[in-house]
Amino acid sequence: MSDSEAILRMIRSGGVYYNISGSKPDEVFADAVSQLVLPEGVDPALLLSGLCEREGLMTTSVGNGIALPHPRTQLVTSPQNECIYVCFLDKAVNFGAMDSKPVFVLFIILSADSKSHLNVLSLLSWLIQQESFRVILKEKPDTLELVKAITQYL
Repeated sequence: MSDSEAILRMIRSGGVYYNISGSKPDEVFADAVSQLVLPEGVDPALLLSGLCEREGLMTTSVGNGIALPHPRTQLVTSPQNECIYVCFLDKAVNFGAMDSKPVFVLFIILSADSKSHLNVLSLLSWLIQQESFRVILKEKPDTLELVKAITQYL
């Protein structure tokens, strides 16, 4: 499976969520985790604490209103359970980004190992550097539209 196929599979597995609320990162994470359909065996409380802990080390915002939050430790062990949750916030939230732009979308990443995690970060980082892809994100696309856009760029 190519890297682009893997990232598409992970997004289809995780899904796209809307109207995630909160006025600061930990509140946003709490609301998101409460709505996510997690892989079997993943404890929501452990995911939430992992996201908050990672955010506490350094912002997961990569600029342009996009954040790539993830726990520092792997919560899934099988590649089949890897997923990316795309979460559109109901209102943008300050994540302390270097560009000072508030975050409007999260790509919450659950990967099974470091190699997979780094591949996902690399592909997402490349995608979000594309201005036309960011325009699509601002339209809060559904899963099908998002997959189509990613396919167009990868």
